[in-house]
Amino acid sequence: MTSKQHLAADAVRAGRDMVRIGAAHGIDSDHARRAAAQADRALTAAQNAGCTIDDYARARATR
Repeated sequence: MTSKQHLAADAVRAGRDMVRIGAAHGIDSDHARRAAAQADRALTAAQNAGCTIDDYARARATR
């Protein structure tokens, strides 16, 4: 797995975790806020690495 693929997979996973945690704890909870911050960091890293929509689609299909 390339670094770019890894970052795309991390962003997808963090986004899914954010949704799951928000549903479980409420979107205004501290848990959800931390998950949202983590998802933002993961997405920013992936974007900075040049990930494209196709990279995220592949990550979603394989995770």
